[in-house]
Amino acid sequence: MGLGLISTHYITIFLVVLFGIKLYAQQRTRDVDIRFYWLTLFCCALLVVQDALEATASQDPELRFWRILLSVIGYVLRPTAAVGLLMVVCPKEKRNWKIWIPWGINLAANLTAFFSPVAFYFDERYDFRRGPLGYVVFIVSFIYMFQILYFIWKRFYEGKTAERWILIICLFGCMAASVVDAFFGGVHLTEAIMISSIFLYMYLRSHDNYLDPLTSLRNRFAFYDDIDHLNRDITAMASLDMNGLKALNDSKGHAEGDQALTVIGKCLNANCNRNITAYRVGGDEFTVLFMNQNEEMVRQTLEHIKEEIAAAGYSISVGYTMKTGGRSLDDVLHEADRKMYADKAAYYQQKGRDRRTRSVSDAVKPNS
Repeated sequence: MGLGLISTHYITIFLVVLFGIKLYAQQRTRDVDIRFYWLTLFCCALLVVQDALEATASQDPELRFWRILLSVIGYVLRPTAAVGLLMVVCPKEKRNWKIWIPWGINLAANLTAFFSPVAFYFDERYDFRRGPLGYVVFIVSFIYMFQILYFIWKRFYEGKTAERWILIICLFGCMAASVVDAFFGGVHLTEAIMISSIFLYMYLRSHDNYLDPLTSLRNRFAFYDDIDHLNRDITAMASLDMNGLKALNDSKGHAEGDQALTVIGKCLNANCNRNITAYRVGGDEFTVLFMNQNEEMVRQTLEHIKEEIAAAGYSISVGYTMKTGGRSLDDVLHEADRKMYADKAAYYQQKGRDRRTRSVSDAVKPNS
């Protein structure tokens, strides 16, 4: 039985051990998400143990009660593993008790096996038979998987999309494994869940490398990566710079300055969509890329951003340039910088101050 267990679940055991080591090494980062990865990992590990114990119970009709219990546990662990992945990609404000409603329905449906054949039962030959409610576990798992697909598609739309398709293919693989498990049996679903978990972890870690931790905007590295592969879609670039950050830091401390940048980041994020992406490319320097947007839309968006930031008690200078006449992105960025600094000069002139500084594009452009 021991060798048979290892042979049957070798891939799952291998993935559980390696992923467990990785999660343990990273336990001090992304704490909330790590907790949900652990939930999925433990579910997959327990599914291996559950399958081994159920196989033992299936050899002796005297163990019918324990076989039912183990089957119920297995059917509860499958959607629980999916919930772990859903919690990782689900926005924090949507992580609430409602997510567990389908899980509770699945639990209730499978508990009927103790007194009714409506979910599943064992016939006179002690063979497994599925009842009409026996497919609830697969329906619930599909519900969670479709939610995961939705949040992946919605949350990770910016930047390169090829990696996102890897996650989508993984989830479709889980769905296919669920169908196989429902109609033909087997253990491939657990393997598919583990593989999907690992790829999701890798994707999110890579995604985090392109995020600014203070503002949650995409960072300088993401900016230069994106302008490289989005070149044909970019129709305008805007350069933004906070006014008065140094004075705020000097008078109230850097914590207040960080708070100001965080607020600006939230305002920029709130105005981003599939065609508008904002970046923090320096200390108080931001850039916005517009894809397939006309000048009127660009102007209105920037005016709205400026008004929102002013309403929050802060000020930014803004300059934008349309990409027309075959101009290079370097030229477009330099022109946006020039207009932004003209706007900044007007701001400080109005405040009765003079301020001289260098261009954002010069400050952030990597060494060639």
